[in-house]
Amino acid sequence: MFKKILFTALCGLAALQGQAQEEKAGFDNWVKNKEGAKIEPLMTAQFWSVYSNKEEVYQASDKAYHPVEDRVNFHIRRARFGFRAQPVENLRFTAIAAFDGLGRDALTGTLGSSNNTVPTTMGIMEATMEWRMLPKRESLFLTAGLFRPQFSRESITSAWVLPSMEKSFSQNYVRRHISGPGLGRNFGANVGGILRPKDAKAGVYYNVGVFTPQYTGTGGLTVGKAFSPLWVGRLVFELGDTESAKYKISYDYNFFSKRKGLSIGINGATQGATDLFASNSAWGVDALFNWNGLNLDVEHDWLQRTGITGVKASGGRTGQLRGSMNLVAAKTYFLEPTAAFMFYRGEMTPEGQANANALKLSSGKEDALDIGINWHLQPKRLKVLLHYTMRWGDPGAAGNGSQVNAFFSENTIGPVHRGNWLGLGLNILL
Repeated sequence: MFKKILFTALCGLAALQGQAQEEKAGFDNWVKNKEGAKIEPLMTAQFWSVYSNKEEVYQASDKAYHPVEDRVNFHIRRARFGFRAQPVENLRFTAIAAFDGLGRDALTGTLGSSNNTVPTTMGIMEATMEWRMLPKRESLFLTAGLFRPQFSRESITSAWVLPSMEKSFSQNYVRRHISGPGLGRNFGANVGGILRPKDAKAGVYYNVGVFTPQYTGTGGLTVGKAFSPLWVGRLVFELGDTESAKYKISYDYNFFSKRKGLSIGINGATQGATDLFASNSAWGVDALFNWNGLNLDVEHDWLQRTGITGVKASGGRTGQLRGSMNLVAAKTYFLEPTAAFMFYRGEMTPEGQANANALKLSSGKEDALDIGINWHLQPKRLKVLLHYTMRWGDPGAAGNGSQVNAFFSENTIGPVHRGNWLGLGLNILL
């Protein structure tokens, strides 16, 4: 009897020891803290001095546009600060706050928000978690939080790296159609990665995401009674040199004469029924070409909605064509002359514009031409910009006093004709 009890006890101890070893091995496999982990601060700003002319404001009393005085406006077009942290291997966090449009005169010719009240406003622009799901590989990442759905190269490329003084406003039509707010950010999750063998001269960059639609009901606290998620996908085919060996959800434009490659992107977005529409969709194509000092990009997007009653309305089509050239003067100054053309083409007939308006879509025509030169003091971090922008539009059947698109509308002002502007700017990225 004693031998049986002793044998049972020894077996139990052996089992406990084995379990302890297994647990220890499991503990050893836990995710480890990243060596040298620290919080990395982020700060960016665009300081602008703008002279604008030919701005006009509509007066309903005489149904005519009246010019405002030409003006000089000093303002901060964009200003962001935040942090990036990687406390453990393969997991990174980013949070960015914004206080854009500080001091912008609403009757200057530029676009964007006016943030010149006292005190000025500030809020969270982005907040993301990025998880590398396959360690030491760039082929599978999960990004979740508040960020830009991966649709339209112009929308998901930072304003600080583009050669234009202002981002093409084609992105605003795309953002308002897909995301809702002009900031173009939504809460959601995205799976993406780079599929490109080492040293290969071709590859694929992919992203697929699902997002919560804009909060529009009950004072912006809910999406409304009806709910349909927003699905967004982007597929980029790379030929030649890659844009980036590491996966990311924000992109570059100028590789400072180091890239010889072509990237062709295909974008798609779809959403089902909401309180506003029965369905919403968009698709587009874009391309970026870099060859030594030459940089070219082009984009074209198509926007469509179907009403709850079944009426289909076109949100129009929009895009841009842009080019720049890297030049070194006197073996010291890195200059980048650039030109960009932006367009929007929406419904022009009374019926088409009425359908578009019922579904909160833009219509009419808008064009802009930006010509300028950039002086790079430090690659990707510090540059001076001198640009001139011309704008014109056509309201179609809606006529004078309508606010059918961005050329004819200014927030807090009402119907306008946007003016032209000459801008001197300083971009800082730290």
